[in-house]
This record gives sequence, structure tokens and C-alpha cells, in this order.
Amino acid sequence: MKIITASKFYYHRAGLESYLFKITELLQNKGHEIIPFSTNYRENYKTGYDEYFAEYTGIGGEDKISVKQKLKALARIFYNYEAGNKFSKLLEKTNPGLVWGFGVHRHLSPAIFMEAKKQGIPVIHRLSDYAVICPDSRLTKGDNSNCDELLCPLKGYHNALVHKCVRQAGPSGGGKTPSLAASIVGGAELWLHHRFKFYINNVDRFIAPSNFLKNTMIKAGIPETKITHLPVFIDPSQYEPEYEPGEYLLYFGRLSREKGLPLLLSVMEQFKGYKLLIAGDGPQKEYLESLKAGKGLDNVGFLGKKFGDGLKNIVKNSRAVIVPSTWYENSPNVLLEAYALGKPVIGANIGGIPEYIEENATGVLYKYDNVNELSEKIDYLMRNPALCREMGKNARNTAETVFNPQKHYDSLMNIPEML
Repeated sequence: MKIITASKFYYHRAGLESYLFKITELLQNKGHEIIPFSTNYRENYKTGYDEYFAEYTGIGGEDKISVKQKLKALARIFYNYEAGNKFSKLLEKTNPGLVWGFGVHRHLSPAIFMEAKKQGIPVIHRLSDYAVICPDSRLTKGDNSNCDELLCPLKGYHNALVHKCVRQAGPSGGGKTPSLAASIVGGAELWLHHRFKFYINNVDRFIAPSNFLKNTMIKAGIPETKITHLPVFIDPSQYEPEYEPGEYLLYFGRLSREKGLPLLLSVMEQFKGYKLLIAGDGPQKEYLESLKAGKGLDNVGFLGKKFGDGLKNIVKNSRAVIVPSTWYENSPNVLLEAYALGKPVIGANIGGIPEYIEENATGVLYKYDNVNELSEKIDYLMRNPALCREMGKNARNTAETVFNPQKHYDSLMNIPEML
């Protein structure tokens, strides 16, 4: 089958793009032809289809663009005519059997799905967060609390303004802060998309990597018949496990407010004898480094961005990997990477995370905002290397038997739109 994948970013940026490139490789290995569609964002990889890519114009406070450019970018949030037109040309040029959307909101908009529907091409959209129902995309309010009530889709998108849910970076390049202006735009965008069902009417099938995300979307109004649960996957053959427990704990991933790192640093203040390494980068980096200095955490080390074999070796030499998210995380790729490398996971019991962890078998869970519980779980694993070794073996076995590429592909091919 010939498949167009659509995502506003086309480089290894975060978990969404990680899955995009993994599924692209898997489908190509199975004989499918994959055609990318994206924006001309400066870091995007070059492809043979760049002439069809939509213009990228940043809209955050950190982007130095003219007033005219900002107005044009704002208009495209609601309906990106330019992306729709270019996508229509790509559809006519390639005649695909399927369109698969990933991250399209804000920069590509539902316009591309509407063009596919006009031409009678099935559309599936893989959800990695809550962007189709939540202006913040993470179901969090401006005060960092989680939106358990699903205020916007259930009670009205004016709630994005009331709670200043959408954040925006300032020109100084610092961390993002609640913005009334950004919240007005974000609320208006999704009010329009929700009111006229731009996503629901133009997507044949939504794919959710966790049951938590699936059930949340159903509560928010997506028909149950239109959404399928499909967990993430990993190719264990690309990872050589190390079951011998290391001497340090590890966090690796994006350094941003929803990842729960300030809470983790508070815990490490209690365990000056235990070492924590943090690999990654993001908008909270400077803040976290200042917390480390203020608390005198000589037992915490920041490694910066790590990739490939360098990152694998860091994971292999750890005792356990920590996933301390405070938002409704869905299916962090780092969890399966830890499993594939033979390491147990200490995970926050929130969102889709507990669906991937078998308590005391592949890892342990704690209440996401409870310092004491996280402290207990860290101490428990640091004092029990033999248990970590056994959990690591179970974790690797889970990666091989439950989350392998073939099982993922078989489940994917059972989705009617893929036939």
C-alpha cells in the first residue's frame, strides 16, 4: 500500500516523531511505500517531496517574525489553506491508498484531512496527546493542575481563557508561562474544530497508544467506533540488554514542566547516597540546574542530549529508569527502551503509564504527586539489586513478547482502513 504520513515536524524531536520514524521503517520493511508530508521547518529532514511541504511559521513568543507573518500564522491555525492546497497536489501526484496523520494541529490543521476526504482516501490519525480536544494538548491548566473535568470539550472552550491554559515562551527564550492571548487563540481554534467536527468528520479511525487516552477521547466526544487502542512497540533486536544492576538511577527524555523532574529532585535531596543521572534537554533545563545548585545535589548529574549507542550504554549501566511524569502521559517510548535494555522502570501511576508496567515484575508504580511513595520505591530498588536483575529480565521478555514489531504490525493490519 502507498501511504502518506503527515506531521508538522519531520525530525527526531520527541516521542511522537520517534514513533513516526519507527512505524515508517516497519511499514517499508513490510513492502509499503511511505510518502512524507510536513512543513519546511528548519530542522526537518530533507526528502524527495519537499516541494509539496507547507510553509512553517512559528507563532510562539520566542519567534522573531513580523506582525504580518504572525497574523498569517494565526489564520492557518484554524484552517491552513496553503497546507490543504499543497497536500491536495501531493495526493493527486502520488494517489495513495491511505493518509496517516500524526502531529498536524496548529501548523497543518485538519485542512489536509478534509482534502483527503474530498478525494475519497481513508484517513487515520494517531493520537500522541490530547491536542484534538485540549488547547494545551496535555490536559493541564495554567496552574499546572490536571484537567480531570475535561472542561473544554464538555463545558465549553471558554475555560481555556478562564484558566489561562495555553503557555507561550517569551522573547528571552525562558520557560513557557500561562498566556491569555495564547489561550484565546487555542480555545478559539478548538472551539471551531469541535463545533464543526473537523476532526471527527474527516478522520475514519483514531489510534490511541493507551486505553487511558482512548477512554478520555470517548468521554470528550469521539465515537467509540472510530477509535482503536494500539500500544507502542520496540524492536528488541536493536538493543543488547544488560541485567546486572548499575549504581545510579536514570531519567532520560525531555526536560519540561509536565515530566515531574522538580519532584524527583526533591526526593534525591533525601538520598544523598544515591546517584541520579538526567539525560536530555528542554525548556526546564536551567530551572532544574538551579534547583540542583540550591539544594546542593552533588548526587545529581545532567548529561545533556544523548543519542544512539551512547544513550544505550548509559541506560544499560543504570539500576533503574524513572518515568516521573505529572501529566496524563500516554505511552512514553523511554519505558520500552528501558525494557529492551533489561532495566526495570519506576513509573508514575498516571495516564497510560501503569498499562505498561507490571508491579514488582517489570517495575514499580507510585502515586504521581507523592514524594513519600516515590522515595519508598527508589529506596526499595536501590536496596534490592537482585530484584532489579530479575525485573530487568522480565522487562526484556515483555519487550520481546508483548511489544515487538510483528505483533504491532499484525494489530495495525486489523484496522479496516489499513486493508
